[in-house]
Amino acid sequence: MKQKKQTSLQKLTNKNKPNTQIKQNIFQQILFIDKFKAFLTDIFMIYMPILYIATYFILGSKEAFQQSQITLFICFFLYAIILSILFATKSQTLGYMYAEIILLKDDDRKVGFFLALFRFILFCFSMSLVFGFFVPFMRKDRKTFHDFICKTKVLKHKRIPVK
Repeated sequence: MKQKKQTSLQKLTNKNKPNTQIKQNIFQQILFIDKFKAFLTDIFMIYMPILYIATYFILGSKEAFQQSQITLFICFFLYAIILSILFATKSQTLGYMYAEIILLKDDDRKVGFFLALFRFILFCFSMSLVFGFFVPFMRKDRKTFHDFICKTKVLKHKRIPVK
């Protein structure tokens, strides 16, 4: 009988492999660094250009940008929308692609737009109150607060070159 060819996501989340538990423990140890690297990359590649365009092309000066709280909110909201769209379509942002990690639901399906947006809002809430930084260090599975609430997970995922 002919077997179906597995996709890269199916290979990544295959539970039948004997080394899965060992690999999962290794991935959990390096995941914090990878997530931080992805966060910084997203800030500089997505959020900073939004702020630059709003400051110098739309408002015209740094002083005007500093006086406009609504512009800052719009830029932040636009950043959240872009991240949510990327998570919903590709399961990765630019930073996640660079760090070679991927965001999935706990049942190994893609995250939807509204769940990704809600996850981002929870991330901002938990980090602004500082407790979000400490949650992964207190949990055995190393899940962050927003991943625990949204039932999502971040996994190591190598990119497969397109032929």
